[in-house]
Amino acid sequence: MTNWCQNRLVVTGADDVLGAWRAAQQGAAPGDDQGSVVTQALSFAAQVPVPPEVMARGYNVGGLGDLRRVVSLQSGGVDPLPGVPLDGAAWQTMHWGSSRDADDVEVVAAPGVLTVTFASAWSAPVPWLETVGALWPDLTFELWGIEPGNDLFVHARLEAGRVVLMDERAPTPEELLAWGYDVDEG
Repeated sequence: MTNWCQNRLVVTGADDVLGAWRAAQQGAAPGDDQGSVVTQALSFAAQVPVPPEVMARGYNVGGLGDLRRVVSLQSGGVDPLPGVPLDGAAWQTMHWGSSRDADDVEVVAAPGVLTVTFASAWSAPVPWLETVGALWPDLTFELWGIEPGNDLFVHARLEAGRVVLMDERAPTPEELLAWGYDVDEG
């Protein structure tokens, strides 16, 4: 069963650039089975597409072994199977920060700002945000994500394509309440 991380992404900049960014994020999300696709307002795959060799391998065929490869690679280690592509779940975790595409996406537009709320699997999509932020240096991105089951709170800010703030930690009781979660008093 997937733990869903609730995210709020605020993107600011000139309206014409915001409009172009919003259009570029729309796309077909790869499904858990290679055949299903859904077009949505925010698809991680729109700007960070899953390579064909990963899609050909399958979504979760590598299981925990592939997820261990991701942990090793993210910590600067060597891939023990460099000739074998990661499966879809592991590749997406590595490059998006979520084993699945964005879900429950809502976009609110105002002059100079877009607010996007969405869910991601297990954690906030920080690797995706870093890639997209570098592609759109004229925009400022600020992401908040919370997933109490994994004791995770993330606050990231990118300006001019660079990370200027990265705060990953356990959520405070106040943050849990602000996101609508019950705080265990026990």
